[in-house]
Order: sequence, then structure tokens, then C-alpha cells
Amino acid sequence: MLALNNVTKASVIALLLNLAACGGTSSTAPTVVDDTPIESPTDTPAEIAAVRVILLGDSGSGSEGAYAVGEAVAKVCAARGCDLVLGLGDNIYESGVSSVLDPQFEEKFELPFAPIDLPFYMVLGNHDNSGFFGGDGANNAKGDFEVDYHYRDSQHPDEPRQTSRWHMPSRYYRFTQGGESAAPLVEFFGVDSNQIAGGFPDSNENYSYNNYGLVQAQWLNSAMASSKAKWKIVFAHHPYISNGSHGNAGNYDGAPAFVAPVLAGERYKAFIEETICDKADFLFAGHDHDLQWLMPVASCGKTGFILSGAASKTRSLEHRDDNPVFYEKGDSYGFVWVEIKGDTMVGEVYQVDPADPALGLGSLSQPEPAFRREQSQQAAIGLPESDGFTSPLQGDSSFDVNGEPGNLDPVQAQFSSGFASLAAVIPEATISTIVSGVGESGNALLEVVDSLLTGLQGAATEQNPDLALAGAARASQALLYALQSLQDSIVPADGQVLPAPLDQLSAALDQFSAEAPSADDGNADEGASADLRGLTDPLRNLAANIQNIVDGIDEEGGSVPVAGAALSLLSELLFDVTRLIDATGNVDSGEMAQVLVSTTDDLLANILLNVVPIEEYAPVEVSDAIGLGPKFLGTGLLLVSQEVAYHLDTKVLPPILEGLGMLPLSALDGLFSAFSLGS
Repeated sequence: MLALNNVTKASVIALLLNLAACGGTSSTAPTVVDDTPIESPTDTPAEIAAVRVILLGDSGSGSEGAYAVGEAVAKVCAARGCDLVLGLGDNIYESGVSSVLDPQFEEKFELPFAPIDLPFYMVLGNHDNSGFFGGDGANNAKGDFEVDYHYRDSQHPDEPRQTSRWHMPSRYYRFTQGGESAAPLVEFFGVDSNQIAGGFPDSNENYSYNNYGLVQAQWLNSAMASSKAKWKIVFAHHPYISNGSHGNAGNYDGAPAFVAPVLAGERYKAFIEETICDKADFLFAGHDHDLQWLMPVASCGKTGFILSGAASKTRSLEHRDDNPVFYEKGDSYGFVWVEIKGDTMVGEVYQVDPADPALGLGSLSQPEPAFRREQSQQAAIGLPESDGFTSPLQGDSSFDVNGEPGNLDPVQAQFSSGFASLAAVIPEATISTIVSGVGESGNALLEVVDSLLTGLQGAATEQNPDLALAGAARASQALLYALQSLQDSIVPADGQVLPAPLDQLSAALDQFSAEAPSADDGNADEGASADLRGLTDPLRNLAANIQNIVDGIDEEGGSVPVAGAALSLLSELLFDVTRLIDATGNVDSGEMAQVLVSTTDDLLANILLNVVPIEEYAPVEVSDAIGLGPKFLGTGLLLVSQEVAYHLDTKVLPPILEGLGMLPLSALDGLFSAFSLGS
């Protein structure tokens, strides 16, 4: 565990490690996941004109409300018709089951929902995968017992299930319903959202980003693309948007994404936007214990959202104004009935009252919905393809590298201007693009340093530690932007090729992508330094590989040496920024500002004074930028560093440490795990 006197440092480190959400493929596949399982009901006629579905989420408490919901669903199905139930996770409260023979399957599923004689297609929630406390989602292997329950009759013929209603052939799967076999009316995609949005990292490597999250995303992308169904419906536990207490993905439970991206659902947001948005007609979810039919949002295209998480627990709506809705209701048990027929979907929301003889339905023979909506199938709006979850170099497309004032702005301004001038006079388009990309990437690397310094300065002068965190968050975005800019600049236009050895740049970046850690890799117990090495070692290797490419340019003619000199400068920048990140992770909080300043002075002296080969080829603007030097920064930043150190030691750290000292040790474990590369 990290020492308490390093909490602020660890927070800054963790924000830089948002880059660790990158990852590549893995040769180790999780043994618990079936290979693209597909199920279809065996007793379905060859052609069905309509599909009717019940949405039940957060059903596993065995409460009075659960029994009432079971009775109410049976009444609605008798009157309206039903084909199946979608179980939206948190199937067994509070901490899942301990084996396939756990009596909780009977107590919290078989008995409460006995009146519903339908197949239940289930997905897992965070409570089903509890590790240290109920709902932490930190022990994904525990959810496998619920998959095993699907096969219990064959595995334990002496102790079969009470019914065969529970369907969960794998942690994620797909099945069709209605229409013809070659052209189904609906295809349902059950998604395991817990590994991506469960909140806390899982120590089991089978559930790392590479071995599980990335594999599931690739499966879902392929499954959605290959589906022949008219309607595509995804069901999962965690929502994309919600006006309930958990809130929207990317800000779950008010957790800022730049502090704890998994806990906040930032990675899950990226997962949905890449695999589901504008591809699926609807995402059905639970997690919040209420009933919501939310309007589509621009960031997710045509995809609609229904949240039905009130099957056995209730909760108030805490964020009513966050998202526009067609309907929402908190503090009530309930469920949703959906009918899909042709081009039309009808949804009815039913509230349930256990104390009412009519169960809150108005009439047991003719149940009355609290809300009804009919809508036509929507066409995709044509959202650009996203790879924010599976791409290791995906940054925020709206990030403005020059959008915030900072100490290094004069250096950055001349740096950018000089490289723009240099790129403009190079006749070869591919070389000009590389030089321009180096200018963008180098400017962003300088912004990494500037954001850290400016954030610490603001924390000191305004006595607000959030400014240091915000500066580090911006630094992580700047690092992503730098790498993305370099990647974009080495992709030639159609029919063009880069001259040797510049054509090796793509391979160098691919190697970095494979080496860079995933958000679930690493071991928090090894401390921040070990975690940082997982990020900085691949960056060093990338810088070294770029320098190796530069070393092979000497014999080339034309404008290639100009690009080589520019890349040499970029390589030096990468080395020094990497050294800065390492330095940040290996000092006590009170010393951090001094180390940042001295390392920045070294960086500027090295890059702006000592990297001179480009002067042989560059116009005067570039030479001026290189010669600008750190002199105007050194004294001022040293004074700022002393001020920062004083405030960190006397005014910023004590209240943070006092607050953390009041937390139980188990909570600290989770917190520090979130502040590590494993988050």
C-alpha cells in the first residue's frame, strides 16, 4: 500500500496513468468465456410476428417487493403476453453466491419469481461479482457460479435446479427471437459490464483489460456487425446514462474520471460508444433501483435507453435534471414490458405496490401501466466509428493543447510557429506531414510539463489541491494527444509511401502499443514506482526506437534529414518527459515541486539549447525557438516551487490526510488500488 504521506503524489501519478487504459491483444484467453455462444429458444415457431419481453433488473434480494413483482409480472403476462425475461444483473444480493449449489439461487430467484413461467436470460452485475464487500465488483470469478447454474442439472444430476428458467450460457452471449431463422426479428446481446465498470480492479489476470475487456469488445463489435436481425438490443447491468443515484457513465457516483476512470465508468462509456452506440436500437440496463425511459443523446446516435432496476429494491432519483426522459419514477418497485413488432416497439412501465391487493396495477385482470410509449424503429444517424476502448492511443478529440494558460506558453508558441514554418517549405507532402506532426506532438509534450507545473502552482497560490489534480489530468490528455498526433502524421495518403527509414515509424508505435500496460495490469502492492515503470518503460523504448530510425537517416538525401532532425528533437522530448514522470513518482509530496522545476530546467536546456542539428535545415523561427532557453523560467519557477512545497506541507496535505485517516483500512485498500496502474 502507498504510504499516507504520498497520497497527493499518488493522486497526481494516477491521473497521468489514464494513459494506461491502452492495451493490445493477449495470447492468454479467459477460460471462463465460451467462444461466441449463440442460443435460440428451441420451441420457437419458424416465424413469429412479435416478441414480448419483461425487463427485470436488480432482482436478487428475495424481498417482499421481489415477491410482489413476481406476481405482478405474471398478471401482466397473462393479459399482455410474454416470451421471455431479461435479467439485468445484481441477481443475488448482497455478495453473489459461493457455489453452484448455493441455496440463495432458490431463495432469491426460484421462489420470488415462481409465478413467471418464462425463460430468464441473465447477465451479471457488480453485486454478483463481490470481492471484499457487497457490490465492489472486484471478484469476477465469483460470477462464474451463476454461469454454472445454467448447467447445474448436467453437472449435479442428484441436485437439479427447481426449474430450468435460468439462462446464462456464458458471461456474455447472444440469441435471437422471432422472425425467420435467416432473418430474425430481434437479436439480443447480453453484455458483462462488470469487468469494465465494476469499480475496483480484479487481481485475477483472466479478467484484465487484455484478457477479458478487450476480448469482449472485439466479440461485440463482430457480433453486431454480423447480425442479420431487424432489431438489435443490448442488455447489461450498468447504464450509459441515468438520472438515478449512480448517474452517467464517466461520472458514476460523482467520481471524477481523471481520478478513478474505472470507478467513474469512463472506460465503460468508451466501451458503449465503440460497440453499441448508433448500432443497437436499445440498451436495457439496471444498477439504479428505479424506472427510467431516457431520450437518446447525440453522443450515442439512434440508441435508446430503458433502465429497469426496481425488481427487488427501490431508491430515489437523485439526478432528475441530468438527462431528458420520457418517463422516470423512483421509490417504487416495478418492471417494464416491451413488445417489438415489425417497425414498432411498444413499452409499458408498471409500478408495483406490495401493500396493495391489486399490486399497484389497478386491476389484476387488466393491469394498467403507469406509462406507455410507442415508437418506430430509428435509423442510424451515422456517428463516426469510435475506437476509444480498443485503441491504445485514443485521446479526447476535443482536447485543445493550447487551451489553458501556463508557464511554458512562450516556449510552446515559438516551438509551434517554427515547426509550422518548417513544414510549409518542405516540398514532399509526406515529409511535410511528419514534420508538422512532430511539431504538434512536441508542443503537446511541452504541455505535459506545463500542466503539471501550472497545476501545482495553482494548488499552492489558491490553496486548492483540486487544481493539482486537474493539472495532472490535463497532462495525461496532453500525453495522449502527443502520441495520437505522431500516429496520425505517419499515415500517408492513398498511394503514398514514406521513404526509408521513416517507414519504420509505424512499427515503432505499434511496438509501444503492445508494450504499454492496460488499465487492469500491474500490482498496486508494488507501489507507485513499479506502476509508473509500466508506463514509462514503453515510452523510453518508443523514444529509443525513434532515435534508432533517426540514426539511419545520415545517408539519405532530400528533405529526409530535416524530418530526421525533427524526430531527434521529439525523441529527446520523450526521454525528458518520461524522466519527469518518473521523478514525480519517486519523491515525497513536499519535494515534488522542486523536482518538477529542476527536471523542467534540464528538459528545456536539453531540448531548446542542446538539440542543435535541426538548425542546419530549419528557418530562423525554429532556431529562435530552440535558443529561447530556460533562463526566464528558472528563478521564477524556483520561487514558485518553494511556495508550492510550503503549501503542500502545511495547508494542502494535512486536511487530506486527516480525512483519509478516518476511513477504514478496507476502504483505503480500494482507494489506493484505484490510484494505481491497476485502476
